[in-house]
Amino acid sequence: MKTHPWELAWRDQRWTESSPPLPAVADFAEDLKREGAKRVLDLGCGAGRHSIHLGKAGFQVVALDVSETALKTLEGRLNTSSIDNVTLVKHEMWDLPFVDDYFDGVICTNVLHHGKLVQIKQATEEVHRVMKEGALAFVVALSTADFRKGNGRKLEPNTYVFTEGEERGIIHHFFSRHELQLCFKEFKVVSFEERLIPVEEGGKRAHFLVRLRKS
Repeated sequence: MKTHPWELAWRDQRWTESSPPLPAVADFAEDLKREGAKRVLDLGCGAGRHSIHLGKAGFQVVALDVSETALKTLEGRLNTSSIDNVTLVKHEMWDLPFVDDYFDGVICTNVLHHGKLVQIKQATEEVHRVMKEGALAFVVALSTADFRKGNGRKLEPNTYVFTEGEERGIIHHFFSRHELQLCFKEFKVVSFEERLIPVEEGGKRAHFLVRLRKS
């Protein structure tokens, strides 16, 4: 079986994760608390900076990622922090191994855009399926305004496999606002923001920050 590109990135130590939780995720966790949420899915958790934050906040967390190395790193961090309310699951995001209507909340930061559009749409359908009615989700995904759009080998419109750097071999899809809204058509959109951050290389990093509710 061919090794997944994300597993290669983690295994080769091209990809590490030492940054703190995103402030927007910390804010979202507070909203989940206010709504009485208990079970939260960290979809594409990596080494778990958000899983750990959610675990410390008292949620029952399921941390899902496709990379075994990333999950082993997270396991070590959890043991060091004596956190026992985070469950690790190795799996792809477009075929979630959970029953319907299970989670009170979902976070998915910089993960949804790693696939072809048909896979991304399947992943959003899966997220909708496993969320309880009224549950909240927070998603961060790439925008077409990002300076990296066009890097690598083109697979389909706005979709490229990076061929250099720490994310080489990994698919990136860059969303227009309309396209991402269509992906979330089964949800109620609570908020939809595009965030642009200038970078030293020139241009901007560009992401959509979206809050959703299953209605």
